Amino acid sequence: PRPDYYRKLPNYILHSGVTDPGEQAALMKELTNAIINNKNLIQVDWASLYEGNKSQIDTFNNVVGYKSNTIIEDRVEENNSYTASAVYNNSWDRWTFTGGASYNRQLTEYYKQVNDLLGGDFYVDLNQFAEEDFKYDVDQRQNDINNPNRVVKVGDKFGYDYSADIRRTLVWVQQQYKGNRFDAFVSAELNATNFHRTGYYQNGVFPENSFGPSETYSFTNFMIKTGLTYKINGRNYIFTNFGVGSRAPHFDQVFVDPTNRNQVQSNIMNQKINTVEGGYIYTAPRFKAKATIYNTNFNDGARVIRYFNDALASFVSIALREINVRNQGVELSMDANLGKGLSVTAVASVGNHYYTSRQLSSTFFQNVDSLGPQDEIIYSKNYKPGGVQSAYTVGATYRSKKFWMAGININYFDDIWVEMSPVRRTERAVEPINSDTEQWANILRQEKLKGQMTVDVFINKSWKLNSSFKSLKRNTFLLVNVGVNNIFNNTDFKTSGMENLRNDQSAGTPTEKFANRYFYSFGLNYFISVTLRMN
Repeated sequence: PRPDYYRKLPNYILHSGVTDPGEQAALMKELTNAIINNKNLIQVDWASLYEGNKSQIDTFNNVVGYKSNTIIEDRVEENNSYTASAVYNNSWDRWTFTGGASYNRQLTEYYKQVNDLLGGDFYVDLNQFAEEDFKYDVDQRQNDINNPNRVVKVGDKFGYDYSADIRRTLVWVQQQYKGNRFDAFVSAELNATNFHRTGYYQNGVFPENSFGPSETYSFTNFMIKTGLTYKINGRNYIFTNFGVGSRAPHFDQVFVDPTNRNQVQSNIMNQKINTVEGGYIYTAPRFKAKATIYNTNFNDGARVIRYFNDALASFVSIALREINVRNQGVELSMDANLGKGLSVTAVASVGNHYYTSRQLSSTFFQNVDSLGPQDEIIYSKNYKPGGVQSAYTVGATYRSKKFWMAGININYFDDIWVEMSPVRRTERAVEPINSDTEQWANILRQEKLKGQMTVDVFINKSWKLNSSFKSLKRNTFLLVNVGVNNIFNNTDFKTSGMENLRNDQSAGTPTEKFANRYFYSFGLNYFISVTLRMN
């Protein structure tokens, strides 16, 4: 059970049938206070789960006992990876040539496994959601038609079982030149990727498209990069780098619901990439600085997101394609040695990342063998990807002649965005709402989170043990490092978030019912490491 299930939260009272504002406020206050004063209300009620699993004796496939309705499951990813590679290097005069090739095969099996029956004697491997839709169809309720009404116990597989077989072949070369005034390089790579899915269960909802191997999908890609550095003098440099190429989509960006079937997105294509950056470097014995400006475009990307759709009363997969993103920004850094063991650093990364296209969305049901809206336009252009886009750090470090060091970093994070929901950026989402209302704006508005600051401190000390232990024949050192991150325990720092994919269009998509979800940084945390080093 999700701890943030919307029906358990105080603001659900706004949609529970109570219409009087005063009564709504009183009920919300009552429930909020109850949750604050009784943490058990937002925890799993284990006792009731055990009682429910021992409510009655059942018989399935000649097995008699308490049938568990609720269990704890493990979602297992069992990965086997094999790699072979070779690299060739050769240098002459001011030139260096490097080339290589590699082959990788990754075979991963995905399945669910019973972890705990919570007091029951067995569990029956049925599709619980299909049971609601197909109460009188025995086959369609089966997770695996080949093993109907399978009885499973702790350690048994159930639900789904499939593998992803991914193979990559890569060939690459790079030529470098280092001169008195110029450094340059050019590199190129060619790679081939292919993958397929193999289902080990014949799903009852998708019997013709779930068991056995799928079609194999193959992609050929390239990447070319080049760069040039001009040395104005021994301390001042300017540089520029360019890159253009493509890369294959990931397995889980192609298969819309690999747990159940072999269905894939339409118009699968490689993602196109082009990038350019330039900058300035200053280096001196007591001061170093670097400034970089960059612009990178990722075009024709794909993504699959899965959630429960209330309007359709079904789990769905939304396959997104034609995702174009532009990442641009400035990065600055400097390091100054002030003498007597004291140095200061400063780093700034100011980004502007945004979607540059309207995406296309296709909806696939997980519990019914039919399609939802296909190639629906998502009005995503100029929205921001979720997460932190700008970060700043100022630090000071003191290095003692007695072999210890201490430092402090002050960090500030800004331009923090909540990932937008494609479900809310469609014509259907706003169709019943007047465009001049606040509700219209609230549905389309993307939330920007408040900037936050954290402070980290660290200290380390080293000892040479030879002076205390004369029998040591090699130089032996003991090093102790201690760090404390977020020392002021800022637990209000929302690092990112996502708009809720659940959507109640019957009520005009009230965003307060399905509120945004947030990801928080850790509060105060620390690490201690001890290292013994022998030279």
